[in-house]
Amino acid sequence: MKKIEKPKLKDVAELAGVSMGSASRALAVPHLVKPATLAKVQAAVQELGYVRDGAARALASRRTHSIGAVFPTFNNPAFAEAVQALQLRLTELGYHLIISSHEYDQAQELVNVRNMIERGVEGLLLVGTEHSPEIYEALTAAQCPFILMWSLDGAHDHHCVGFSNEEGGRLIAKHLLSLGHQSIAMISGVVSNNERAKYRLKGITAQLLESGIELSSERIIEQPFTIEGGRAGLRIAMELNPKPTAIVCSTDLTCIGALAEARSNGIDVPKELSVSGFDDIEFAAACVPALTTVRVPTSKIGISSANNIVALIEGRPLARRERIQIELVVRDSTAPRP
Repeated sequence: MKKIEKPKLKDVAELAGVSMGSASRALAVPHLVKPATLAKVQAAVQELGYVRDGAARALASRRTHSIGAVFPTFNNPAFAEAVQALQLRLTELGYHLIISSHEYDQAQELVNVRNMIERGVEGLLLVGTEHSPEIYEALTAAQCPFILMWSLDGAHDHHCVGFSNEEGGRLIAKHLLSLGHQSIAMISGVVSNNERAKYRLKGITAQLLESGIELSSERIIEQPFTIEGGRAGLRIAMELNPKPTAIVCSTDLTCIGALAEARSNGIDVPKELSVSGFDDIEFAAACVPALTTVRVPTSKIGISSANNIVALIEGRPLARRERIQIELVVRDSTAPRP
């Protein structure tokens, strides 16, 4: 049986009536090619069933044009929005994205990072500023450029794109204090190995303390960043004595769970209990009542991270830290102390 040869780039160029260089550019950076040329090349690709040989191109150029991103989870809509923006921007810049998650497991994060390096990513994006020393050692040994996303908190000298989680915590605390709340509890994420949760908690406790209110350990309820975590956290919080008049949640996801649990128990939010979140995911405004929360521009984080990692790879000047501005969004889930 005669072996059918795969179509080659020169076949595409001949059928399209363009040079090999034009055909190559149309496939690699289509947004930089004239529309008429691009249409001819795309038609030829479709007719021939041509597929680029990525391995051969990478071997010849010693470049993969791939960038890895390791996220804590994809269950949080805030991360999903960032991934979408990140992927679209990298595509515009001529790179493609490889993603994975570790579900807040440091050992798995190290495995994911090593796998990305072995697959030849040209740069890596990590969420947060606290990672195991082994991860930094692996990146340094591989001479793999990397950017830390989502946070500016903590002492480090790495390139990062993000915001101050501590500032976000202070914004929420100031708002609740302005409404007269003094009995406050927090449904926090697990703070171990998660500086986002740790610094949000730090901002809230520091701001409350400045007003003479100490957030005792029993009022800091660590739960997973899930809806069920929010439900469980609210049940625990409402057993406190005195009962809280306001609850702060580390993420909107746990806040939505807390709202659902309050509704199941006949607790009127916000007349009896104010509840606030963090992130301003798309569902926050659609909740009943709509969530008071800290708005994190997740799409901007994705776009800026893409720009920064490509600049780092291509050796262009780059600021060490890029601050993304956050803001408090006051909606219906908070009200003056009953």
